[in-house]
Amino acid sequence: MKLNEKQQEVRKNISKLNNAITEAIDKICEENDYKITYAEINSALTDTLKSNLGYELREMWKKEGE
Repeated sequence: MKLNEKQQEVRKNISKLNNAITEAIDKICEENDYKITYAEINSALTDTLKSNLGYELREMWKKEGE
């Protein structure tokens, strides 16, 4: 796969993830009569990012140790 094709695939995946996250946030907010604050949304997103980063770092450290 050429680099340009790989970049296009990555962009598509990122776009799909962005759309899915936005849809999930909208659904949860609607279910809660839009009483969820931006602070709560941002906190949930931050927690998810921290968790993913931790996993990614552990995997990177494992590979370096091999």
